[in-house]
Amino acid sequence: MSPFEIFAQALGFVGAAIYVFSFQIRNVKKLFLMQALGAVFFTVHFLLLGAHTGALQNSLSILRGIILLFRDRKWAKSRFTLAGLIILFILSGIVTYSGPLGLLPMVAMIVSTLAMWTGDGFKIRVTQLAATSPCWLIYNISVMSVSGILTESFNIISVIVSFIRYGKNYGGR
Repeated sequence: MSPFEIFAQALGFVGAAIYVFSFQIRNVKKLFLMQALGAVFFTVHFLLLGAHTGALQNSLSILRGIILLFRDRKWAKSRFTLAGLIILFILSGIVTYSGPLGLLPMVAMIVSTLAMWTGDGFKIRVTQLAATSPCWLIYNISVMSVSGILTESFNIISVIVSFIRYGKNYGGR
């Protein structure tokens, strides 16, 4: 592995640590903030790997996280805002289309956005376990993102641990 590749993977590992930690946070707003921060690192990571679909989907994830932080404001909770995000995820999937595996991040982002829009920590975690992590895991394998593969593996474990710790009780929305 070249120093460039090592640097790219290292950035992914920083994002991975942030994502894994985020699922142990009971407060949903803080979870959104941590998810946006992790997406910053993964955007650069995927860019450096030449995985443009992953990079663009993660950059939109930053926007989604910021919007969700302001979910108590009328503009942020609007169905138009939700529809706009979904359209952006779809358009980015189309623009960067390189084959069927490249659609997986788009699907993961749409499904996770719908779950996050509910503000329900339990639904967010179930969606992560059932759809988001499996889609990203397959994509990460296809683009050889070591940190991405480990992130989704740890996310799955972290969500299971959060179920054991909190059950359906995640605190406030």
